[in-house]
Amino acid sequence: MDLLEKGKLILFVLFIMPGFISMKVYKIFYPSADKETTKLIIDIVSYSCINYAILLIPIYWIEKQKTFISHPFAYYVFYLFALIIIPCLLPLILLYLRKVRFFRKYLPHPTNRPWDYFFSTNQRCWVLVTLKNGKKYGGIYGYSSFASGAPEPEQIYLEEHWALDNNDEIDHQLKDTLGILILTNEIESVEFIKLHTVE
Repeated sequence: MDLLEKGKLILFVLFIMPGFISMKVYKIFYPSADKETTKLIIDIVSYSCINYAILLIPIYWIEKQKTFISHPFAYYVFYLFALIIIPCLLPLILLYLRKVRFFRKYLPHPTNRPWDYFFSTNQRCWVLVTLKNGKKYGGIYGYSSFASGAPEPEQIYLEEHWALDNNDEIDHQLKDTLGILILTNEIESVEFIKLHTVE
């Protein structure tokens, strides 16, 4: 490997890897639509720069003390934290702060859609779905149910499908059914009702 290739590798590690790690960790918890390559690279480099801005004083001190010569193991451990561990922790800290009520006055909530916000609470409840043609379906959203999240279109699977009476109220559970899947392009509204026993 010649000197030029080594230089490119070092630049990649320094300015791409920390930001890339931070973005991937963030997207694990809050997936989003893929961006164009040029915008993605700008974001990655920006996040790397934020990482270095936070670590500027420790990096300056480590390099000034010539730790690489006196304590090479400690030097490598520090840069393991600087390049991998801290870029993993920063998005988790940001996500936590964006959920705290005080900081929500200044930072938007990380969940972009009410659909994702409600289903992230993992509540068991009755669900009454109204389709665009006026037809209604009811059922239980429980721990075996599932709702899609961003960036995928909204779809909901109810583990129990219940029939409705003439007043469109939940009446009785349908037998021999494994639930019902409702697609987003058919949904007009979704109502969530506290779970209680139906008489």
